[in-house]
Amino acid sequence: MTIPAQAAGAISVPEAVERLRHLGFLLLSPFPEGAGDAHLLIALRDRPTQAHFDPELVRYWRTGEDRRGHIDELTLASRVPIHASFSWGKIEVIDRFGIENNFVSLGGSLEADETANGTVAVFSSPGPILRMGGHSQAVDRVALELGAFFGRMMVPIDFLPGAEAEISAARPLERYAAFVAFEHTRYAAYEALRDEHPRQAEILREEAIRLHRDHPDAWQAGERLLDRMGLAR
Repeated sequence: MTIPAQAAGAISVPEAVERLRHLGFLLLSPFPEGAGDAHLLIALRDRPTQAHFDPELVRYWRTGEDRRGHIDELTLASRVPIHASFSWGKIEVIDRFGIENNFVSLGGSLEADETANGTVAVFSSPGPILRMGGHSQAVDRVALELGAFFGRMMVPIDFLPGAEAEISAARPLERYAAFVAFEHTRYAAYEALRDEHPRQAEILREEAIRLHRDHPDAWQAGERLLDRMGLAR
């Protein structure tokens, strides 16, 4: 389920518990109507409620000490509390039957702790966390573009020494700025693409303007990151 975020800033685990009272997960996001942090709240309960969706496993990416990406997992057996960062990539929310709801993000912070009925996790990002489809949700605008951008990032990671460490060292907002700059330029260059996906083109244009105006340092760092990856146009 997705609802617009009421306000930017941190979401505590106790607050997440209240919001998840009748839900297995909840995405709080102002995107694309507004700007602000996005929060993905997930409840791993001792017993399935069978009322909404009952996650038992969360897979996500983190950056290791080697500055490379590693898949990590969160279950009821995971040691908590967790106060950590997560990196760019997919967040997979999986139930006991192996059914998934998937999200994509460019990174942020992860807080998780034990509650009276299991474990609650809060993924927070200064950029959007986008729905990538699954059992009980649709696909968000520009989510497919972000998934394709991850594929483009893998080319320099595979062939350019130090690229993955540099991408991992960037702040999430800088990676988001790189994505927006790349996709806005791509849409601006192809009229047929804009005609086929006018809403995506509008979102990317508005985000490019906002990031350039409100976060000029992140915007410039994103452009440098694109250049380093060989994706600057």
